[in-house]
Formats: sequence, C-alpha cells, structure tokens
Amino acid sequence: MSLENVRENLIQEAKKEERRLLSEAEKEASAIILEAKEQAKRIKNEEKKKASEAVERDSHERISVAKLKANKIVSEARNKLVDDSVNEIWEDFKDSPKKKGYEAFLKKQIKEAEKELGKATIVMVNSTDVKVAEKYSKNVQTQGVNISGGAIVSTKDKSVSIDSSLESIFENNEKEIRGTVFKELFK
Repeated sequence: MSLENVRENLIQEAKKEERRLLSEAEKEASAIILEAKEQAKRIKNEEKKKASEAVERDSHERISVAKLKANKIVSEARNKLVDDSVNEIWEDFKDSPKKKGYEAFLKKQIKEAEKELGKATIVMVNSTDVKVAEKYSKNVQTQGVNISGGAIVSTKDKSVSIDSSLESIFENNEKEIRGTVFKELFK
C-alpha cells in the first residue's frame, strides 16, 4: 500500500465520518427544531388559554360592575319616586284643615288630650284654628303656633304634652306610609 492509497483511504474515511456526523447533526437539529416547535405550540396554547380566562374574568367583572351600577340607579329612582309620592301625600295631608271633617278631627284631638291630661291644660293650635278650637276648650292659647293643623295640648307647667299636630301625626306614621307607597308602586 502506497502512501497515496493510505492518504486516499484516510480522506475517504474522513469524508464518510463527516457525512455520518453531518447526518447525525441534521437529525439532532431536526429533533431539536421539532421539539422547539412543539414547545412553542404548547406555550402559545397555554398563553391563549390564560388570555381567554383573563378576558372572561375581566368580562365578568365588568358585567358585575355594570349590574351594580344599574341596581344603584334603579334603587335611587325608586327611592326618589317614593320620596316624591310621600311628599305629595304630605302636601295633601297638610291641607286637611280646608277639608270637610277637619273640625270634628280637631275636636276629637283636643277632647282626648284634655281627658288624658286633665282640665289644667293649654291648647295650642295655628292662628287659623284658634276660633274653632275655642268652641271645644276654654284653655286655647290665643297666639297661634307654627303648625299646619291639629293641636298640641300640654299641662299648664308644660311638663307633659300630647302633640297631635298634623306634622307630628304624619311623622309618626311616615315609615308605614313609605312602606305602603313602596308596595303600591312596586307590586
């Protein structure tokens, strides 16, 4: 074997080894690329899922906030409607002195209070009711008080009083009135 043959043999062996190594490197590179693509696909799917979940959470949160705002607006509107209705009822109620049956109402309030407190009383009414009240009691204070109607009857020393003014009657029943109005408006 000549040197030339050995050299030729070594070159062929080296080329063969080079092809084998290149082939293995290409196979390994393909496997790495394939694994990288699969991993990228998994990551992409996971991120899509996370993004979708985040969008869904955000959507639910926004819907909840919108529902709360809507409920608040409805509640405020209902309360305003009830307030307006109660105010209308008050305006009508405080006009009671102009209505039929008011004098009998005033008489009853004065007589019941005087009976409960005794004869040593002071009857206080507004200035327009003084003459009517004097028909039913000798203890009417001639100077009217600032009430829409009804009477405030107290002992002479003012230690005990019964407030049957329209304001007091309405205020004492306002909670019940509001409840009734609410039920009637929102059946």
